[in-house]
Amino acid sequence: AALLLALGAAAYAVWSIHASRQQELKTDLRIEESGVDSYVEFAVPEGQTQGLVLLSTVNDGTEQHVYLNISPVSEQEILRFPEELRFAWSIPGTEYGGFAAPQLPAELSVSGAEAVSQAVRQYAYDAPSQTVTLHCLLDVEMVSDAMAQLGRPSVPLEIRMAVGDGEPSVFGPVDVTLTEVQRRSFDFGPVLYHDAELDRDIEIVALELTPFGAVWKVRYEGAESFHTPEADWEAYAPWSALEDKVCIESRLVFSDGSSFSTGGALTCPYEDGTVNLWCGWGSAIDINDVQRIVLGDTVLWER
Repeated sequence: AALLLALGAAAYAVWSIHASRQQELKTDLRIEESGVDSYVEFAVPEGQTQGLVLLSTVNDGTEQHVYLNISPVSEQEILRFPEELRFAWSIPGTEYGGFAAPQLPAELSVSGAEAVSQAVRQYAYDAPSQTVTLHCLLDVEMVSDAMAQLGRPSVPLEIRMAVGDGEPSVFGPVDVTLTEVQRRSFDFGPVLYHDAELDRDIEIVALELTPFGAVWKVRYEGAESFHTPEADWEAYAPWSALEDKVCIESRLVFSDGSSFSTGGALTCPYEDGTVNLWCGWGSAIDINDVQRIVLGDTVLWER
């Protein structure tokens, strides 16, 4: 009876960490207060004390964010992150894969191996259940291609944990589907913006906004030639600075008067006649509450 009671307590402890991690994620990512209806939370399995547990997913329009727990990961192993302990995801049956990262608070900024290790132990690791919470980013087009290759409406996601040169431990797989994208589109007309400092004009065409990401669509003279492997990087430099200025200095203004910057562009492909500046961030914003979009004294859009 004592053994059964102990096993039941252990199972409850693991179930509890899954449920509490889901609540922590919703709070940290500002899901409820930002009105995010594209965030999908999965039922916590009863009785599963080890392995891989899918917690939640959200699609930012470019990447599918996948949050999950794996266990067991011993305290001795987690102490070796990030210098010797590595996490990676893969889609069995395809060549697709990438790094998985312990999930840290969205607003937390740390640097240096020791500081990162301490943050992971504090925020992403639960010692009693030996559980680590991970965050995976899966390119949406890649997931679509993997589904086509496998001939199924979802992809199997597997996590590998390797310590040093040792044989990796494998967790999963679990099925992951592409979740719905919550998007708001703004058509600017376009607006011609003149930057006095750089003495250049740029057309700001449109903005595709999701709670976790944005794509600014811009046009300017010579843009296509600058977004090729053979680009003249010296000639492109001022245009690159202007692209970043559009992303960083434009402000999304909300009904309470607060504002938000989408931050610098992470990628900037040239597609269908426009440069598409993709930006992403950690905590959700309420895209339905945007009242004005401004760049300096220029009003790009107003409700």
